[in-house]
Amino acid sequence: MLLILRLFTLVASPADLGPDESQYWFWSRDLAFGYFSKPPMIAWTIGATTALFGNSEWAVRLAAPLLHIGAAVFLYLTAKQLFTQRIAFWAGVAWLTIPGVTLSSFLITTDALLLFFWSGALFFLLRIIQAPSPKLLDFAALGAAIGFGLLSKYAMIYFPIAMVLAMVMAPPVRRTVLRPELLLTASIAVGLLIPNILWNVANDFQTVAHTAANANWGASLFKPGNLLTFIVEQFAIAGPVFFGVFLWVGYRQWRGFSKVTSDKTTINALIPFALTPLVIVCVQAFISRAHANWAVAAYPAIIMLAVAWLHEHRAAWVAKATVGAHAALTLAFVLALSHFSTVDRLGLASAIKEIRGWEEQSHAVAAMAAGYDAVMIDDRALMGAMLYYERGTPLEIVAIDPNASISHHYEAFKAFDPDKHKRVLFVTTRSDDNHVNYRFKQITPLGPTTVSLGGDQMRTYHLFDVAEFFGKRQR
Repeated sequence: MLLILRLFTLVASPADLGPDESQYWFWSRDLAFGYFSKPPMIAWTIGATTALFGNSEWAVRLAAPLLHIGAAVFLYLTAKQLFTQRIAFWAGVAWLTIPGVTLSSFLITTDALLLFFWSGALFFLLRIIQAPSPKLLDFAALGAAIGFGLLSKYAMIYFPIAMVLAMVMAPPVRRTVLRPELLLTASIAVGLLIPNILWNVANDFQTVAHTAANANWGASLFKPGNLLTFIVEQFAIAGPVFFGVFLWVGYRQWRGFSKVTSDKTTINALIPFALTPLVIVCVQAFISRAHANWAVAAYPAIIMLAVAWLHEHRAAWVAKATVGAHAALTLAFVLALSHFSTVDRLGLASAIKEIRGWEEQSHAVAAMAAGYDAVMIDDRALMGAMLYYERGTPLEIVAIDPNASISHHYEAFKAFDPDKHKRVLFVTTRSDDNHVNYRFKQITPLGPTTVSLGGDQMRTYHLFDVAEFFGKRQR
C-alpha cells in the first residue's frame, strides 16, 4: 500500500527535478564507471528506469521507492532471523515510515541505493553468523552487496569497518565470520569496485578528490555547534522515539546490562553497524561539518534494535504508535508533493523551492538563446535543469567555471570551448559580470529572468550577451 501510494504520488506530483537529480539524469545519458562527485550506480539505475519508462520526472525517480521497499524486505528477513516474526514485521513497517525514508522515497539519491545494498549486506552477514554451517553462496552475496554498495556511495566503506568491530565485540561472530570463505567476500567486493578505481585513475581521482573536499578539513576546524546540529538532525531522520530508544539501548549496552534478546551476541553484532557511521560522521561534524544524511547507513540497525527493545520490554504499543505518527507524516508528504498550493497556504514554500520552477526558468532562458552558439552557465543547478528540460532541442548548453577551478561535473565534461562558442548567452546568479569581465571583450547586459517558487520565494538569474574571448582557456 505504501509503495502504491508513493508511486502514485511520483506520477501526480508537479515537482521538477532538483539540481542533484538532474545531474544524475545527465550522467545516465553517458554510462560510465565513474562520475565527478559520485560512483556510477545512481546513473546506471536512472538509465535503466528511463530506458523502460521514458524521461519524465517520475521515471527518473522510480527506483527510489522500489529500493526502500527492497531494504524493508531485507530488514524484515534479518529481524526474523534474530528476533520474532512480529518484531520483524514492525521493523520493516517502521523502516518504510521513518521521516528520512519517506523523504528519500520521493527523490532519486545515492542514499536509496546505499541503504538497499547495506540492508542486503546486513542480511547475508547475519545469515552467516546464525547458520551452523555458513554457505559459500552467502559469503559471495555479502561481497556482492558490499561491492555494489561501494559503487553506490563510498559510505559503504563503513560496513567492513563495522564487521571488524562486530568480530571484536562478539567472539561467536568472529569464530563464524573469520573463515577462509571471507576471502571470497573481499575478492568480489574489490573486484566490483576495480572499474571505478580505474576510472578515477584515468580522471585525476575526481570522485575521491570531491569526497575529500566535502569533508572541508582545510577550513577552520573544531565546531561543537555543528556536532550538536548534526545530532539533533538524527532525531528528525529516524523520529525522536526510535532514535532515542536506540541511544538508550546503546548506553545500557555500554554499561553492560542491556538485554534486547536472551542471546547477547545479537546486540553485540548489530550495535557496530549503527554506531560506526554515527561515530565517524559525528567526528567529522565536530572537526568541520556534516550533512544530516551522511550517517544514514546507521539506520537499518538502529530501527531493528529500537523496535526489538520496545517489543521485548512490553512497550510494543510505543513502536506501533510511532509508526502511526510517521504514517500520518507520510500522508502529509503526499499531500505536499501532490498539491503545492497547500504548501504555499501554510507558508512553507521555502521547504520545496529546490524542486520548483526549474522547467519554467529553463524555458525562459532558452527563449532568449536564438542566434547564440551556446548558453553558458556558471551555476550547477541551472545547468542541470537546462540539460534536462531542453533535452529535445538543439540548444547547446555549456559550463564556465567562476573561480578558475573545476568544481563539478559540467565544468569538467561539458565546458565552454572558445574555439567553438564565439558568441554565447551567459547566465549567472550574479547581477554583475564579474565572472566573465576578465575573459571577454564584449559584454552586454540583457536583464534578469525571474520565476516564482510559491509564497514570497523567487529565483532570479541574470543574462549577458558575451563575445570575443581572450582569457585563460579551461582544461
